[in-house]
Amino acid sequence: MKAEDTQVTSGRAVMAVVGGMTGLAIWAMFDVLPDLLTNPHLLVAVLAAGCGFAAVMMAILGPLHLGRAAMGAALLAGPAALMLGWASLRFDTPDKLWEDSLLIQAWAIYLFLGTPFVAAWIRRHADWRNYEKLFDYAWAIVVRYTAAWMFVGAFWLLLFLSDALLSIVGITVIEQLLDYTPVPYVLTGAVLGLALMVGYEMRDYLSPFMVLHLLRLLVPGMLIVVVVFVAALPFQDPTTLFGGLSPAGTLLAVVAGAVSLISVAIDKTDDEAVRNRAMRLATEGLAILLPILAGLIVYAVWLRVTQHGWTPTRLAAAVLAVFAVSYSLFYAAAVLRRKNWMARIRKANVVIALAMMAAALLWLSPVLNAQKLSTDSQVARYLDGGVSVEDVPVWEMVHDWGRAGSAGAAQLRALEGEAHGELREAIGFATSTGQRYIFERKSEDVLRGDHVARLVAQITLVSEGTTLTHEMLSNLPDFRLQDWLVSCGRATDPGCILVLEDFDPTSEGLEGMIFLPSYDEGYEAISVAMRFGQLEPGAHLRDPATGAVRRLSRAQVQRVVDGDFELAPSRRRALWIGDLELLP
Repeated sequence: MKAEDTQVTSGRAVMAVVGGMTGLAIWAMFDVLPDLLTNPHLLVAVLAAGCGFAAVMMAILGPLHLGRAAMGAALLAGPAALMLGWASLRFDTPDKLWEDSLLIQAWAIYLFLGTPFVAAWIRRHADWRNYEKLFDYAWAIVVRYTAAWMFVGAFWLLLFLSDALLSIVGITVIEQLLDYTPVPYVLTGAVLGLALMVGYEMRDYLSPFMVLHLLRLLVPGMLIVVVVFVAALPFQDPTTLFGGLSPAGTLLAVVAGAVSLISVAIDKTDDEAVRNRAMRLATEGLAILLPILAGLIVYAVWLRVTQHGWTPTRLAAAVLAVFAVSYSLFYAAAVLRRKNWMARIRKANVVIALAMMAAALLWLSPVLNAQKLSTDSQVARYLDGGVSVEDVPVWEMVHDWGRAGSAGAAQLRALEGEAHGELREAIGFATSTGQRYIFERKSEDVLRGDHVARLVAQITLVSEGTTLTHEMLSNLPDFRLQDWLVSCGRATDPGCILVLEDFDPTSEGLEGMIFLPSYDEGYEAISVAMRFGQLEPGAHLRDPATGAVRRLSRAQVQRVVDGDFELAPSRRRALWIGDLELLP
């Protein structure tokens, strides 16, 4: 065997062994370590350190030798693990930490962005800010990891097919082997390590070159979409468009995609960047339009926060909005200054990436304690009297926002007085149940009861010997309840008027009509019937001659309130307002 072949085989074997040992260590951390470490927050830090170390080391092992790769992984994963362990102190148990995806995402972002920096620094200290090296490391890691995991998937598919085939002839050795819990971890790690090593060996063929050049082709398409979007903005209502976080999330994704495509187009040097004039113009145009998208993100987040206060998700959106603005302003300014604009964008990429790493650590620190900041915001909004009980995120404070949320809920629950009774009841119920759907169903019932009570108070009943009660309206459909609340809230004089009489003596119960204020000065009339103590809405009253919906004036409805009407027979009994006949 040639020396070169021996070296290749040795390298692959070492990488497979390292990967297998890494898989074994991860199994031990999740299956064995929890029984040995009684402090849950220390366990979080150890698990984060182990997983982070493994992910970073496997990414940079190959370009770096084992010892240096391990040192770089430890330098990057250690601080991140300590910060995540510190962040876990926000919760009584680490279970809630694993459910808080934002904290895990901040930890992962720090590792993902930091890996190229640490790889470049370990290789040569001065290279940590060399954009050309960072660009190569970043994209090489992405391509190698993607190809390696695809190979891992193919390996497991082959293994399962092999087991199925051998089981036909009664051979179950593969199934028996996989029954040992550590084996799948070890096999996955070993195969992943082997695939990463082969990917490094084939770096001249498995390079990001083709991927980057394919991505460049998307720049004109992205530009066209953004131009059409910006051109359509003046014809839309901003409040309607950006009243929620979904548009903000979409815009953040678009900005992230545009930033990535621009970075791909300018590559690591001017010589490697796009040369076609049309492609360069498309790249420049996309960069110039970024501030518009970033401004809309800021507006969408601001609008949502002013309406509903801070939550961890909105705080994360605000942080990302800051970086969207940073990218957009740096990119647009670089292009508008023209000379060496690509070099300025590359410098900005390095600075902003480091700033994002710092922000990720701040998110894990008490400085950006999203749970406490959100709780303080929601408690203050309620105490200021600006929100109703249904707008207070009770469930999130009790169950999702850790110790800060529980403290805020306890503060609200301690409020005395009848005005806070509904909130105290909601917090108590949320505390007593661990099932969110049960709490939401109960909350909806309470909220519906409040809506029915408000509607009863807003309707004037015109009827002899009948009093409008909560039970009469309790079975109204939700959409009808909401529509009538909106209508009855439009006018107080004469407001919503309900007439109930025995219009049809041949049927049991009462019939009638409800007069609802319209958007203009008029009223619309809807037929109703009282059956088994429940009000059942019918259709709009219509003109028998034309079939058009009946429209009544405010003066005509006021005559009903004043009793200036009569019940007289028609085909059956009808309500007569002067010469106007209304037949339910």
